[in-house]
Amino acid sequence: MNRCFNRCFNRCFNRCFNRCFNRCFIRTIIALACTSCFASSAPLRIQFVKGNIVDKTAAVRESSGEDAAFLSKEAIDFALEHKVLLGNDRDLDTLALAGVLALPANSVASLDYGEREALSEKFVKLFSLFPSDTVRIAILNKAAALRDSLPTEPCIVLLNDYLANAVSSAGENGVVKAAVRTLGEIGDSRSFSVLFTARRQQKWPEYGKDIDEAIALLADKSLPQVIAVIREGNVKNGIRPLFEVLIKNEKISASFKSEIAENVLSETIYIANNASSITRETVSLQVDALDVIVQNKWTRSAPAVLSFFDLAEREYKAGVMTDGEFVKAINAAAEIAPVDASSRLASYLAALNRQTESGAKVSETIALALIGALGRIGNKSSFDTLLYVTYVN
Repeated sequence: MNRCFNRCFNRCFNRCFNRCFNRCFIRTIIALACTSCFASSAPLRIQFVKGNIVDKTAAVRESSGEDAAFLSKEAIDFALEHKVLLGNDRDLDTLALAGVLALPANSVASLDYGEREALSEKFVKLFSLFPSDTVRIAILNKAAALRDSLPTEPCIVLLNDYLANAVSSAGENGVVKAAVRTLGEIGDSRSFSVLFTARRQQKWPEYGKDIDEAIALLADKSLPQVIAVIREGNVKNGIRPLFEVLIKNEKISASFKSEIAENVLSETIYIANNASSITRETVSLQVDALDVIVQNKWTRSAPAVLSFFDLAEREYKAGVMTDGEFVKAINAAAEIAPVDASSRLASYLAALNRQTESGAKVSETIALALIGALGRIGNKSSFDTLLYVTYVN
């Protein structure tokens, strides 16, 4: 009985022990294998954790894929955490730079909104805490590259304030140039005002082309601000330079250019009608705006074009408008507002005919332009006038 019991007990015990031992052994082996695999697959992360700042920087620079996504964020966090303690330390600057440059776009796109917002705020802190031009330029380039993933508001506010308060200085300033270009890509209407003010003040003439390009890129987001500049009525320092920037830029649509030209024409008509004398500068701008309207067949501006023809008569008579410019006003009225223009053109042609009858000399260029315009319009009243003039002549 005892023997039987002992045999059964021993068999059960051995079986249970062996099973438990085997399971534990296998689990231990698996755990050790996993640990070994993790350690062997993450040497750069280990190097970052254990190493000094130079080692950390090297690990970030050598990283790619998931390691780059992880280590770039770790580097940025480390740089922010220890900046106050280490001050303007070159090694820390280099680590911060490596972290910004290594940040993969696909890893940012996979973050939730809160994480992306936090990353954008970290960029702002890095820019504010690190005076290194190299670090700041890298931050701005990365912010522009990630504009479709990162919330842009923190960076826009930062750069608007930076450029508004930056002091004009001679020579190269790479951070200013990068800030201007970045605002051109991610900025808003506030940025437009900051940049146009900088242009007026000639704060950075060496970056004039960059500023003009950024202003043009922001114009369609800033129509109220554009109109406000035009409504100021300052032809030399406001309307003319803004008009040149927007009209000459090939990236701006024809419809937007036409809308700007219409507003410029309307404002300069108002200026001329309320000035004691009309300047050549104003007339030249009026004609340039008219050219854009005609080129783009912007019929919506018909009232302004007709008003300009009435003004152009006086400007031509006063000697501040050339024959060629007045011909443009005649042709524009006929093309943009033919129905309403026909009576005005016919009336002016009849007036020229009366002057001829009284022995006064009139411009053949203007007379021919009127006849040609009326002929293109082709309504009956115009035909009657042409017939009468032909008969008299």
